[in-house]
Amino acid sequence: MKKLGFLCCLFVLLTAFTCENESIDSDLLNQEFQDNDDDNESDDNTSLLGDWELIEFSSDITTESDVNGVVFDSNFVSEAIDSDYILTFEQSTYSVSGDYDLVTTSTFDGETTTYTDSYNNVNGSGIYSTNGNIMTVDGTFVEFDVDGMPQDTAGEEQMAEFDLSDDGQTLTFAQDEVQVQNQPGISVTIHIISTSVWQKLD
Repeated sequence: MKKLGFLCCLFVLLTAFTCENESIDSDLLNQEFQDNDDDNESDDNTSLLGDWELIEFSSDITTESDVNGVVFDSNFVSEAIDSDYILTFEQSTYSVSGDYDLVTTSTFDGETTTYTDSYNNVNGSGIYSTNGNIMTVDGTFVEFDVDGMPQDTAGEEQMAEFDLSDDGQTLTFAQDEVQVQNQPGISVTIHIISTSVWQKLD
């Protein structure tokens, strides 16, 4: 099993965690900030500050691996269930904590398998920044292991589009990203489409 970060939250979202069960999904949201035409002034993140509960998370990951001329295709579709998972934003940092289960359906070499992984006592933190409706984080808000993934992508800087509802109570991340990883004799193209929905806690 290899660890795959999203982003996503992220954000595949969905970030730099040392434990196998720690999560941060570099998962992905789409908020409308009003531009002030001053390129030297940073975005105001006040509307993001506080605690957000994970309501929905899904990810569709397609990979094409070329190993010395032999091509392998695989697909992983994951959805969060039974989540008790909190994302907290401060002015320039974030943290995640809680539990969730991921149901994943994987297809590799024509064979399809469905399995559920539980992530308990997840804890993680990192930094983030915004530019308009794009958030950049130093990892992901939700991490998960995907059987058969060829390489670890966690801990990398991620960019995600985000949207904040008009009432400021629902935050949605969306990511559509292609990553290309090359090593001697191996080329891997990873296409990640992920969304996560978070509800503001009072």
